[in-house]
Amino acid sequence: MATQPLIVNNWQLGMADSPHLGHGMIKLADIESFPGAIKATKTPASRFAYKTTVTTTFTAVAATDVCTAAVSLNSVNFTYSPVTFTTTGTLPAGLATSTTYFLIYISATTFYVATSWANADTSTRIDITDAGTGTHTINPVVVGTINHIIRDPRSLYYFLHDSNGRVWHTRGGNYAFLLTGNTLTNSAGNGLLISAFSSTTATYLFVFRNALVDVINVFGDTALNTPTWTSGWQTLNSAANSNNTHAGLNGQDQILYYCDDRYVGSIKEASGATFDPATGSTYVFTQDALDLPPYELAQCMEELGVNLLTGGNVWNKIYPWDRISDSFGVPLEVGERAVRQMKNIGGIIYIFAGYRGNIYITQGTFVKHFKKIPDFATNNSSTLQSNIITWGGVGARLGALIFGMSVQTTGNSGIYLLYPDGRLIMDNYPLTGSGQVNSFYTSTDEYYSFGFAAGADYIDTVLYSNLETIVQSQFFRVGTKTQPATYNTLEAQISRPATSGQARISYRTSLSASFTTLTTFSSDSATTSFKADIGLIDIENIQIQIEMNDGASGSVDFELIEVRLLP
Repeated sequence: MATQPLIVNNWQLGMADSPHLGHGMIKLADIESFPGAIKATKTPASRFAYKTTVTTTFTAVAATDVCTAAVSLNSVNFTYSPVTFTTTGTLPAGLATSTTYFLIYISATTFYVATSWANADTSTRIDITDAGTGTHTINPVVVGTINHIIRDPRSLYYFLHDSNGRVWHTRGGNYAFLLTGNTLTNSAGNGLLISAFSSTTATYLFVFRNALVDVINVFGDTALNTPTWTSGWQTLNSAANSNNTHAGLNGQDQILYYCDDRYVGSIKEASGATFDPATGSTYVFTQDALDLPPYELAQCMEELGVNLLTGGNVWNKIYPWDRISDSFGVPLEVGERAVRQMKNIGGIIYIFAGYRGNIYITQGTFVKHFKKIPDFATNNSSTLQSNIITWGGVGARLGALIFGMSVQTTGNSGIYLLYPDGRLIMDNYPLTGSGQVNSFYTSTDEYYSFGFAAGADYIDTVLYSNLETIVQSQFFRVGTKTQPATYNTLEAQISRPATSGQARISYRTSLSASFTTLTTFSSDSATTSFKADIGLIDIENIQIQIEMNDGASGSVDFELIEVRLLP
């Protein structure tokens, strides 16, 4: 039997349920921008790139107020980086332990110290009057797991809540700066809501601790420069040691709803009043606007029409509530216990439940199975696992579902994109650290922010540049033991001459084998067809891997149409 040409294309189909049925892994790839072609996707950039993460000793000079670190604190301007100081003796006069300060950059190893973000912004430094005694240490304020990200629709500033209870904010740029002054005890980044209600002069950020709600007016830079918190503004049903989620939403009825143990709580502006947290007559705070069944735990919520849906983390139920009745309606039953996340896209609720990679959908009357994340992407070992997947945050990106997922397969934890027709690709992952993404903020375009352990990133305009984009083809049956296939030539076709980018093409003959490189094609601003002699013989089964990059901004991108193996 003569060997037939092998063509790899149809990228827009996404990942198949198995490499025997279609494409295997598609990672960090863009299959939307140029239909019929595939290219490297946009890279993340850190919202904390300015911040020092170095713990080191330092000295201070009283005459100049200049502090000098023993090692480099950051290769970029670290002004606004929050720190604390410790010492074996006495700190330089003007500094105190157990106090958060902000650095003012001089060089990679030298800095001034400011008492606030605003002072750092105006280069108003602390007057240091002596060098102190003993050995002094600079300690960066640690960023915990970013569990919640929201955006103020007025200022367009982002607010981020981490597992250490700290709140970070952006103002006019991409970096997240520490918002000081809130209470950190019994707080694990449990929840974050924002609303101006009817006010034209205030916007209120509600920060949920385990058992309490803190609130702050964040309207304008003045409020952020000198933050004034109302700590313990309201009490929750959850205990101080519970770490229950207080995930919530700003309802279409302008009421804030949040999860709290087996209850749904609400915050509402009083009729005819303008919300003011210091004046009880201006709001209605309800600890138990909705009661769930005993031993249930409210985990997540979403709106569907007039109904508020609350997902339970203990049973396999979603509880619909019309927000008027004394109790919920007939619960929706999901195929697995632990409803972890829900997201409404176009009137369809996507439901993330259980630990085996199943996603369900409902339009409000019944629940049905929609998609299972392929096992080859989540658990490619032969070891049975009870909890294959840990679901992370969810969002909507240009009509598609975007979600975080931690899996057993090395390198496959990250951000996945699921289209309404069921197509699936791995869209991205954090720039550093763990691949588990716990929170998203998505808008109406392709750019989004996401939080994870020890940081948060945002999608930038630069494309991946180090062959990080990976596409693995179907595992093709191309020959038999008695009539194996032979391939002498490999060709690749791109859509137009590219000014940057390349593709490295490899193969393997078993799904458990490593890939062997066949050739690498590089763009030259002129070529659209590439050819290489490869000399593959005795091939019964084969899978092709394509690793791509681009990296240049504003260039003609490297857009791959297809790869061909010819006898």
